Amino acid sequence: MNQSDNPLVVLDDDKIMHLLLRKRINLLGIKSNLKFFDQASEALDFLAGTPKALVISDLNLGDMEAWEFLDSLFSQGFQGKFYLMTSSIINSDLVRANDDSRVSGFFEKPLTEDVLIQILDA
Repeated sequence: MNQSDNPLVVLDDDKIMHLLLRKRINLLGIKSNLKFFDQASEALDFLAGTPKALVISDLNLGDMEAWEFLDSLFSQGFQGKFYLMTSSIINSDLVRANDDSRVSGFFEKPLTEDVLIQILDA
């Protein structure tokens, strides 16, 4: 996926995570069209017109949980890659993510440089 053409959408209700991810991506020197959202509904509105984006979403969102967001996203024709991140990996969430073919990866926060490279090179 060419990151300069398709946006990288980060969905997290923690604005500190937005700053951290922006800094880490910039330090890696990766040119990417970054879009940050703290409300799932706003991200869904944006992604309705951008079906090939790469999405990194926190598992626990303010206005809906990530599983509901994922269902809504794919029901509107999303064709990109979707990654989940969380600050505390609960085994049942890990199993659910691994069993869901729509989820391209499940990572613990904060995302490391190695994980970001893995996601952005996918």
